[in-house]
Amino acid sequence: MTGPLLASGREADVYALDATRVLRRYRRDADVTGEVEAMRYVGGLGYPVPVVHEASGRDMVLERLDGPTMVQACAAGDLSPAEGAVQLAELLRRLHELPPWPGAPAGTRIVHLDLHPDNVLLTARGPVVIDWCNVRPGEADLDTAMSALILAQVSLWDHPMAATAREFLDAFLVVAPGDPDRLLDEAVALRRGQRTLTADEIGHLETAAELVRR
Repeated sequence: MTGPLLASGREADVYALDATRVLRRYRRDADVTGEVEAMRYVGGLGYPVPVVHEASGRDMVLERLDGPTMVQACAAGDLSPAEGAVQLAELLRRLHELPPWPGAPAGTRIVHLDLHPDNVLLTARGPVVIDWCNVRPGEADLDTAMSALILAQVSLWDHPMAATAREFLDAFLVVAPGDPDRLLDEAVALRRGQRTLTADEIGHLETAAELVRR
């Protein structure tokens, strides 16, 4: 039996199970096999992800983590956008330095493709990256471009953290690994096809891309 609802994202809900575990359940039909394999692989190489205790179908039983997201920490005044940008850039850099999993196409790296401040928890053991449903082999610059594009989009939305997202973006573009502009058009195309975005959110994509390019 699940406990109280702890958090809800665009695709999944997180429920308490006990003091050390949570259940993350997709609201759509999903097979978490690939996501779990990726999390266990990068976690085994020392990258900060939640421990996966068990998984089946659309459910994952994960380590229960303490601490706020980067977004919550910025809202509370406990983390500046500049500090968060440095941490986000370092998480991307560390991910892209990992060896790709066996059988990945030559020249590719592991890319998260949704690594933004709301998917980083600031825990007692440091920043931990969550929500790995988009993970795949790819080019590191695409991952950096996607992180920048998401920040730019939020800065344009009617969102309480819009101004903070713009500060975060400006700081991130200074320290981001690789070239966030090189594969930006590909990031825009991927983002445009994301089923969880509204038509209005998709409508801001080209303006958001221009913010990244500037």
